[in-house]
Amino acid sequence: MPLNETRQILALEDDHLEELIKKWIVRLIQNGDEYVGFDRPTASADQGRDSVGFLTESRYDGAWDNYQAKQLNKPLSLGDFFSELGKVFYYAAEERYTLPRRYIFVTPNSAQGPVLKLIDRPSTIGPALLENWDTHCEKKITKSGAPLTSKIRELITGFNFDNVELWKCSTIIEQPQMRGLMVELLDLDPGAAPTVRESDIPPTPGDDEIAYLSQLVEVFGSHRGIEFADHNAVMADPDYAPKITRARRQFLERKAFRLHFRDNIDVALLDQVDTDVFDGVYDHYCSHEEGQLFKRLLGVMDKAASVEVTGPLGKHRRVTPSVKQGTCHHFASDGIQLMRWDR
Repeated sequence: MPLNETRQILALEDDHLEELIKKWIVRLIQNGDEYVGFDRPTASADQGRDSVGFLTESRYDGAWDNYQAKQLNKPLSLGDFFSELGKVFYYAAEERYTLPRRYIFVTPNSAQGPVLKLIDRPSTIGPALLENWDTHCEKKITKSGAPLTSKIRELITGFNFDNVELWKCSTIIEQPQMRGLMVELLDLDPGAAPTVRESDIPPTPGDDEIAYLSQLVEVFGSHRGIEFADHNAVMADPDYAPKITRARRQFLERKAFRLHFRDNIDVALLDQVDTDVFDGVYDHYCSHEEGQLFKRLLGVMDKAASVEVTGPLGKHRRVTPSVKQGTCHHFASDGIQLMRWDR
């Protein structure tokens, strides 16, 4: 994992870490992933809850997950582990809410050895919590005290501690949608997309390549002064085979770019790349509508390579000239605003 990702998370203030987790839950909701609602109780009434994801519309009467975010300067201690965990059993016994399905400690600096040992052996957490209740929970949960009642003991004994997790930096960043959220909120470098080499290009074009390739076959044939029958005929021509191969590489690199980023960042940022490229080349495309098709193609490709892309992908220079040029081939395939190579 790049160092800047770790530094970004470790530099967050406590409230900002909690806000990041809340916004991450909201992002999951927006994408239709598991959660249907969220809650972030105020500090004075959190009762052991920082950021909550609801799995049903029943909120605390249904299944919910509790994310306890702790931006500590040192790893989570055993005392904090027991006292924070104890809160949910105390308030559940008070019938303030039901027990969560999962309890996730979000601690960028990880945890001390004894805590990690318990996390790795979930069956030991319950007995250890009961044994340490008087020391770490009774006087730390409420000012009036929180003695270990039979109800609390019953809840602890019946809870599945397999669902207690600990997320350190590397775990946080690898959660679905998290990297994209950090790209937007923390100016995180989204990283490079895979490149496509000529050796990676399959000999037979895919179905999604038929539209723009058929247009290029016509454009190249017109410029060559002959009629190419198809892509294979162009590939047999020593002058035009490299040109159509380069176009395929550009098309496939843009496709790889979208596939790489679509699960990590907001699709709106990817669509913005298309918008920027289109706005950058379309006037040139239109100004050469009555001219030579081959010359227009070269001009549009030249313009596309130098288009300035906005947003984090542009700021971090993650949109290569090939991706921008390949975007134009996708426009031709999709018939975007009648931007075709053969007319």
